[in-house]
Amino acid sequence: MNLFYSFGRAVVASVILIGAYATNDFVSAQQALPKTIRLAGPGNAEGKPFGSGTLGVLKVKSYLEDEFKKDGIAIDWQFPRGTSPAINEAFANGQLDFASYGGLPNIVGRGAGLRTRVIAGYGISPAYLVAREGSGINNIADLKGKNVSVQLGTILQLSLSEILRQAGLTEKDIQIFDLITADQISAVQSGDVDAVVGTSSVLSIVERGLGKVVFTTKGRVDPASNFGSFIVAEDFARKYPDLTQRVLQNFVKAAYYSSQEEHRDELYDIWARAGQSRASVAIDYDGDSLKERANPLLDVFYVANVQRGVQFSIDKKLIKSGFEVDAWIDRKGLEEAVTTLGYAGFWHPHDAKGAPQG
Repeated sequence: MNLFYSFGRAVVASVILIGAYATNDFVSAQQALPKTIRLAGPGNAEGKPFGSGTLGVLKVKSYLEDEFKKDGIAIDWQFPRGTSPAINEAFANGQLDFASYGGLPNIVGRGAGLRTRVIAGYGISPAYLVAREGSGINNIADLKGKNVSVQLGTILQLSLSEILRQAGLTEKDIQIFDLITADQISAVQSGDVDAVVGTSSVLSIVERGLGKVVFTTKGRVDPASNFGSFIVAEDFARKYPDLTQRVLQNFVKAAYYSSQEEHRDELYDIWARAGQSRASVAIDYDGDSLKERANPLLDVFYVANVQRGVQFSIDKKLIKSGFEVDAWIDRKGLEEAVTTLGYAGFWHPHDAKGAPQG
């Protein structure tokens, strides 16, 4: 009996000890959670920072703040003045966990050694070619020999390359001026620049009567459209797979909200917070399918755009060598999020040229 009693006490003690270890492990795991999750994207860096597209909706709806409040995790939003190149720099310095930004800087960052992982697309947006009044530019072919401004290192540089290709031109046929949007407007006004390639932000040139749109990908899914990615730092994804999936799921929820036609007026108000006029936002989105604009799928069209961007980056010596695109893209989390949220079949994939599939 004494032996049995001693054995029983030993078992009880072991259970208590295991429980203590488990509790300590749980406490350690809780303590190991980050105090802050840091996200970035292009947007308005002045005053109260705010982002555009799905990221802007994710912020205004406080999906992440609500999701992680119970964990005591704060959300840090960053919309740097230097836009995409600045986001790459922040990743390199370990100052970011997630970002939603243009495809070319995503690619350049990865090619330069940034340890990132693509977990969703951010959809597409139109590229606009705006010509200065009196420049003599009425179509893409008229760009030959002209001064054209585009912000180098951004997705717009890749869009410009595709726009020129459609007219049988290359960057060698034009003089490129690397300017941010505010400086582009001044350069057009002074006559130093003949045309600008940009997002809807350059529509302010048209609003002021300084220029006209001579080409745009608006209204269609086109290889010259702006595309981008929602990416995560590999270290964060490896260390916090559950948190990564929760962030992604809320990003997809914001993409779904951004795709609803009944939200269109509200969405215009939200996106106008990123620094451009509501009128410009309306011109940019009117007549477009919100579902197409916010489509997060990592489909054949997305992959073809990335592959084209990799080759462009090599040709322009933005990166020394290519990398395996499929190894960079992680579709598992997105597929799980779409299924869990009940969105399966809501967004449609596209082929390499932008035509709908399925």
